[in-house]
Amino acid sequence: MKFSVALLIVSLLMAGNASASNDRRACKEELRKLNDALSVNYTGQNHHGYRQAKASRDNLEYKKCANQARKARERVERDGDL
Repeated sequence: MKFSVALLIVSLLMAGNASASNDRRACKEELRKLNDALSVNYTGQNHHGYRQAKASRDNLEYKKCANQARKARERVERDGDL
């Protein structure tokens, strides 16, 4: 019984690490995409979104980083179409 509880705890920890790794990758990818979009359409407002996403990454909030970078990139692309 103790072995199965220990195995459950270890498996949950490993699943959490895999999730965090995916969040880090998503953050990195979204920041790269945002940086590419900013090279085409740079404004102070767009740069502010980039800085917010990067600050979230520095605070190890990778899911928040990916969401902020995605939203900022979508804003840049939408404003560029106008």
